[in-house]
Amino acid sequence: MESIILTICSLLLLYSSFGANFNAQNFIPNAQAETANKFTYHLAPAKRINFPYRVRGVPQFDVKMLTAQNAAVIDEDTGRVLFEKDSYDKKSIASLTKLMTAVVWWEINGDLKKVIKIEGDDYRDGGISYFISGESVTAKDLLYTGLIASSNSAMAALVRSTGLGTESFVELMNGKAQELGMKNTRFKEPTGLDFKNISTATDLFILTREAFKNPVISEITQLEEYKFRPLGKSVFRVVRNTNWLLSDSLNEDGYQIVGGKTGYIDESGYNLVVKAFSKEKNKNLIIVILGSADKGSRFEEAKKLIEWSYSNHVWSI
Repeated sequence: MESIILTICSLLLLYSSFGANFNAQNFIPNAQAETANKFTYHLAPAKRINFPYRVRGVPQFDVKMLTAQNAAVIDEDTGRVLFEKDSYDKKSIASLTKLMTAVVWWEINGDLKKVIKIEGDDYRDGGISYFISGESVTAKDLLYTGLIASSNSAMAALVRSTGLGTESFVELMNGKAQELGMKNTRFKEPTGLDFKNISTATDLFILTREAFKNPVISEITQLEEYKFRPLGKSVFRVVRNTNWLLSDSLNEDGYQIVGGKTGYIDESGYNLVVKAFSKEKNKNLIIVILGSADKGSRFEEAKKLIEWSYSNHVWSI
């Protein structure tokens, strides 16, 4: 009888210490290794959940609204997938390759002031030729032109400037992919012209998130244009971004595009990765579009996914 009375008194004291609003759901058992010999569990305040959740009753995004063969919308902080369409299928990624090229180049060198003389072997097909053999530019000019205008020649010259052969540089790209956990990704060359550069929407989320951790790379992909002047020349050359969403009015709805990269070759279709930021939610999303039907569709489809995702998800429950 005495033990029962003591137990009741202990429970009343516990209750009063938490106050009248005690709610058992606010506490979870939490095992502690260092105290395991004394107590199997102890009560600890439950942490606030900060994962994105779709609002109850909201249907999934209709995949029929996409021409893209593969797509994904993923919360940057948690890696939680808000939407996906065949996101683990391996696809040719074209110039999205350049994000990995930029990441690896930065780790090898990262000297934007380095002067590089353009050589004839740097020339690659595709897009506007911004450089002439024999003239000198900075590494900054090459990196900015490669990421903003998706210049294949700029990236080829940047890779050559490292002193590594293309094969050795590509080995580093593949090594970095494995290090990041991009298990379904394989690079054959550093510009994206080879259709055998393959990845998946989920792997490209990993790459985009990693690339944009670098403030320089992130800033470059937000610029609508870049001007440079080869050393000794008097006329500036203007490089314009291939990402149409940068000049879009998404921010009127509280969203902003804070980085991105386009890609296209015949074998891949039209590709796009973008990072979006919601002022209201204070959250970033990374959107991956692979194999859209035409140049404009990838941007329209990314916009639809951004608007649907932010409008129909909450980040706490």
